[in-house]
Amino acid sequence: MERGDLEREQDIEELRTIALAQHAQIQALLEIVATKSREVERLRGSAGDLQLTLKMLAELQAKAKATAEKIEKAKPKETAARKARSTTGPTPQPLLPIVEREFTLDDADRACPSCGGNLQPMKDQFDESEMIDVVEVRYELVKVKQQKYVCRCGGCVETALGPARALSGSRYSLAFAVKIIIDKWLDHIPLERQVRILERHGLSVSSSTLWDLAYAVTQELSPLSAALLDHVKRQPVIGLDQTSWPRLESDATKPWQMWCLTAPGVVVHRIRDDKSADTFADLVGDYVGTIVADALSTHGAGARAAPGIALAACWAHVFRRFDEAKADYPDAERACAWIGALYELDRRAGGDPARLGEIRRSSAPEILDALREWLLVRAADTHLSIGKAAAYTLGIWDRLTLFVDDARIPLDNNATERAIRGPVVGRKNHLGSKSRRGTEVAATLYTILETAKLHDIDPSAYVAAAIEAARRGEVLLPWQFTSPMQPC
Repeated sequence: MERGDLEREQDIEELRTIALAQHAQIQALLEIVATKSREVERLRGSAGDLQLTLKMLAELQAKAKATAEKIEKAKPKETAARKARSTTGPTPQPLLPIVEREFTLDDADRACPSCGGNLQPMKDQFDESEMIDVVEVRYELVKVKQQKYVCRCGGCVETALGPARALSGSRYSLAFAVKIIIDKWLDHIPLERQVRILERHGLSVSSSTLWDLAYAVTQELSPLSAALLDHVKRQPVIGLDQTSWPRLESDATKPWQMWCLTAPGVVVHRIRDDKSADTFADLVGDYVGTIVADALSTHGAGARAAPGIALAACWAHVFRRFDEAKADYPDAERACAWIGALYELDRRAGGDPARLGEIRRSSAPEILDALREWLLVRAADTHLSIGKAAAYTLGIWDRLTLFVDDARIPLDNNATERAIRGPVVGRKNHLGSKSRRGTEVAATLYTILETAKLHDIDPSAYVAAAIEAARRGEVLLPWQFTSPMQPC
């Protein structure tokens, strides 16, 4: 936590937690200094490593002192702060429509209990309060009547336009099909479960009918999904990741793989047979730019066959390896501290790309040089978790350091990993896909819905608008949809 954050923090328990964590870090570094400094200097003939450790220790001590000072200042306010948290009041609901309902006494209740006279309403006098209510979903069988028109000459007969349907001649509305899509691929309700919910509302329908509607509508959205993929592949830096997607066929031997590609404001999902180099080439082989991805060998093979691709690696993966090693090897805290320093450089830029590039070029090399020297010593212990982490880091060093000269490259691939969370939750609920058509529908809808989420637009309204645009031969991208966010 930064000094400014400490000065603003009012939660005494949070401050105590920070202080304890910093104390543990200091103790770990003291132990490192005491047990390792002579060995490091003997092996390397340099006091630089010791100096860097002492510098890190001094910084932690300064942070700990700032935390202690903040705790001391916060003590008199502890009671007031806790009281304030317990009286925050109702949560604001700016997205809910406001409806006024007036409640009056029945005629039988208007008799005065004192004299038996008639109670009269007091002008503009109400006991007012708020209540959050639910308006139950309702399904209707609409008898559609489209008026016909004829000219006196008898040469022309016109019929009024009817409501939007899921597909031409369908018995189901477009709004009904969109709700099926939102319920399954955004809120993760399996079709069989939707059937039971619909039965409680009086609608008898089979899961196969729901699937047929979703499939037909999704076919109309395929050009939009393709346009989003094209948009991603035109960006100079993109993210890539995969996760397994269960194959529910009775004779299935291995799962499909869901590939995820991301760029600022866009998520694209594609489901393929595997995560091989051939699949990598099929998806992004024609891409020109930098791909931030895991250090899979198939990624490397695919990139080598595509001269326009440069691979960048993820510092978050490196950090996790050293963080896991800390339990057995406290010295791993040093790698975590160096990686944290790289993230601190990015935070200092405050979101300004020009300043970020300047800070990275001027300050990152010193941190990276110190880390690399330490890694070279540790990588020899390949039978230890800390040695394996060091060897892994050195093995992808060129990919990890591309960010220094290109401010567009993020330090990690966390944005892509977050983009996969929606499908992963869906996978836990409706388990996967039974057919190739099922994978195509899932990939298309997750692409569109996960991208819509990034733009804070009403997914139901956007999907309906995108389908109607497709029927006009147009592609409506999420950032072209201007309808405000509405409650679902």
